Amino acid sequence: MIKWMGIALGATMLVAGCARTKGEEFVGHWVNVQAQEETMDIERNGESFMVRSTTPKFFSRKPETENYPAIYKDGVLQVSNDGETVNFAIDQASGHLNTGSDEFQRVPAK
Repeated sequence: MIKWMGIALGATMLVAGCARTKGEEFVGHWVNVQAQEETMDIERNGESFMVRSTTPKFFSRKPETENYPAIYKDGVLQVSNDGETVNFAIDQASGHLNTGSDEFQRVPAK
């Protein structure tokens, strides 16, 4: 009986651990494949995510960071901005993050 309770407890912890990691594949530092000065940092924000997008200003080329809330839903990260929702997806073949208009490559942590 105790053996089965241990197995049940272990299985429950495994399932609970997997549930918390949904969307973890998006977390990290990403660099635009076409424009290296454009970056994105995606981090957990409680049960949701925060996307910090850094792009240079048009004239001064000085970097500017904007923050966008995001949620993980149906295998994609949904980012909301001004009432519009953009789906971020990771291309399984390349490992790149696609936003629909841009493609980002993960930068490994140092």
